[in-house]
Amino acid sequence: MRCPRVFRLVLGLLCCHAACVVAGCSRYVEDKWSRARPRTYATRGVVQHEGRPVDGAVVTFLARAEAGGELSAVGLTDSSGRFELKTYRPGDGAIAGSHRVSIEKRSLGGAEPDSGTPFATQQEYEAARAAEARPKPVSRIPPRYGSFESSGLTAEVTAKGPNDFVFKLDDSGPPAKAAR
Repeated sequence: MRCPRVFRLVLGLLCCHAACVVAGCSRYVEDKWSRARPRTYATRGVVQHEGRPVDGAVVTFLARAEAGGELSAVGLTDSSGRFELKTYRPGDGAIAGSHRVSIEKRSLGGAEPDSGTPFATQQEYEAARAAEARPKPVSRIPPRYGSFESSGLTAEVTAKGPNDFVFKLDDSGPPAKAAR
């Protein structure tokens, strides 16, 4: 008689534990701190460079918050160049107001030495590769877009929306502006 009773007690405790884990991990919980944050609005867009979508670029919107500081929202472009911004949690967007924008896509360069001419021997190749052993970050789009000061990119996020932006980047000319 004791075994079924102990079994039921253990089973009940396991069910309570599972319910607590599911309730604690399954959704976002609003608290006094999250209610005090500035409100965000869904913000998304597309990044193109020379007419082609840019994948793997980090898009950052930076705005002045009401409290006097700066608040940023960040997104990562997918293979079609699309991004969705996050300020506090995925997909929540950016705060309303005027934003400076930076777009950066970097990768580690230096995988293969490039002298412009073929190497005469294997030793020359290995020496050149050893000299470039430490990969350096290389910008895959014009570097000016990676800085808020030099990008010239801006966006106006509104409470009414829609907050969909298209950033068309090019290699020359005046800084690009966001189109709606």
